[in-house]
Amino acid sequence: MFDIAAALESQFDEVHYLDFYRNIFPEGSFEERGVYEDGKYNGIAVTIAKGSKRAKRLTVTDDLDAITDMAASDDFCLMSPISYVGKSRKSSNARFMYAMTIDLDGLENLIQWQQLMDQIDREPGVLVGGWGLPRPTYLISSGTGLHLYFVLEKPIPMFKNIVEQLEKLKKRITWQAWTQGASSLHDKVQYESLFQGFRVVGTITKDGGRCRAFSVGEKVTVEYLNQFVPEEYRATNFVYKSDLRLEDAKKKYPEWYQRRVVEKRPKNTWTCKKALYDWWIGKIYGGADQGHRYWCIMTLATYARKCGVPRETLENDAYGLIPFMNTKGDAFTEDDVLHALEAYTDSYITYPIDTIVTRTGIPIEKNKRNGRKQRQHMEVMRAIQNVVNPNWREGNGRPSKQEIVEEWQCQNPNGTKKQCKEQTGLSYPTIRKWWLDRSELLPLYGDGDENLTCVTKKMVEEFRRLGPKLRVGENKSMNMTLVQQAEKLREFTRAGAMLSLSESEQREKAQELMDLAEKIAHSEGISEEEAYNRYLKHKPRNELQEQAKQMVFAESEVDAGLLAGCAAHGIREINVMPDDEYMNYLATDCVDALFPPTNRK
Repeated sequence: MFDIAAALESQFDEVHYLDFYRNIFPEGSFEERGVYEDGKYNGIAVTIAKGSKRAKRLTVTDDLDAITDMAASDDFCLMSPISYVGKSRKSSNARFMYAMTIDLDGLENLIQWQQLMDQIDREPGVLVGGWGLPRPTYLISSGTGLHLYFVLEKPIPMFKNIVEQLEKLKKRITWQAWTQGASSLHDKVQYESLFQGFRVVGTITKDGGRCRAFSVGEKVTVEYLNQFVPEEYRATNFVYKSDLRLEDAKKKYPEWYQRRVVEKRPKNTWTCKKALYDWWIGKIYGGADQGHRYWCIMTLATYARKCGVPRETLENDAYGLIPFMNTKGDAFTEDDVLHALEAYTDSYITYPIDTIVTRTGIPIEKNKRNGRKQRQHMEVMRAIQNVVNPNWREGNGRPSKQEIVEEWQCQNPNGTKKQCKEQTGLSYPTIRKWWLDRSELLPLYGDGDENLTCVTKKMVEEFRRLGPKLRVGENKSMNMTLVQQAEKLREFTRAGAMLSLSESEQREKAQELMDLAEKIAHSEGISEEEAYNRYLKHKPRNELQEQAKQMVFAESEVDAGLLAGCAAHGIREINVMPDDEYMNYLATDCVDALFPPTNRK
């Protein structure tokens, strides 16, 4: 049998396993042990103890202590040169690839060895005697086979489109390594994915030896690898991880630096009330089950980050759930909680609700918002709010205590004063002072009592006061059918007309009113809010101009259509915020839209 280790020893210098992994994962690539850092991830190794069939997962942090522990054992150990988020090695959790690795089997004699050496010594594009190979950074003696490590100068983010290209490139390099004379298994090429784990250098092999690393070449780039394969197999659409230093980023992106580093604000998202965090703890006690417990704690960590809950509070609550979790199946340990708390980072703040439902097994009722997209819904609701209180945005949009109570009641028509206190943080005297009788609430929309949303009679009365009938022919360019519909629906902005209808009919008419505003907006090329103001409420032009001065738009909303609409109505000035600041500005409304207070426990 050909001695691969001896052949390597004769030509190359051996590298200690810690030096090998430090070269692949430079200091600072992973999180420090026990320190949770935004934008940093960890390696994941899988070990199987001798005589056992149960696999154990190990997190590899920046100190690489886990590598040392594996090398000191007799366990079967695998690891890929990839960083991951979370607990699992599944491909969707992969974040950065630090090296591309090829497994070569069937290397059985000196002739095959010499053929391999000839391949890696060729210059790019030299095809005499077959295709050459990129020169590996390391060759690894894995016992019965050989691993070729092409360590990247800069890691590559594992976006789906990039993975597809790199998979194609790796497959071609694998084919060239197996079929050009270096393997007796040239007709049985074994292709492996980018995510394949390989024996950890320093750990035991099948033949009882140790997996050893030998230095062969320098770190590589994808551009270099591309030179050794036909054009159709090259990866051309990819990016490297940025190495922009923080001090350089401060100069180049001062606004980003102030927002993310100085103020430590989360990226492109918003914070929520702590009620959301407390609500989820209640959902855990009501619906957590075996197979979903880890994800329940992980979601708790994301909500803690979203709601600004201190890590100490999160840890106390999470570890306090262990006795309850242990009533739902086999042992749920502190280690399980520790790894779940890795989600206490900004990276998870925007975790999709549908994914949360799937992984936790806990249903979350979404506010239907009449079938509208969130942005559309918020436009309409802001229009309604502007009728009741045109100056609601003054003071950074902070509502009065009266408005808080009334808004909570509108969102929770069947709610109690106790629930209002728990979810708003207001005192009982304040709540009692502004509490509305149920007769003062009018149903607006919803599917069943649990999702019912109401408005106050005061709001309807404001509609009536500010809404004289639209005069036919006032805007000749507008579809006359829409004008006629507006005239008919205007009747139902009167409190008496609404109250004469049944509950279901009231919801239906409110829906028609909103749908009409949407149609008018589309017909005229204006926003739904402007449609309400001009054609349903018939606000005069100067009033529209004054109101526009009080409105705030996100940068992404400012387009040719918006500017044209402003110009048509003599509006020469609007307030614009960066998108992330705008999201913070609307935080309360957005949270209530995504997570109905009626469903919070």
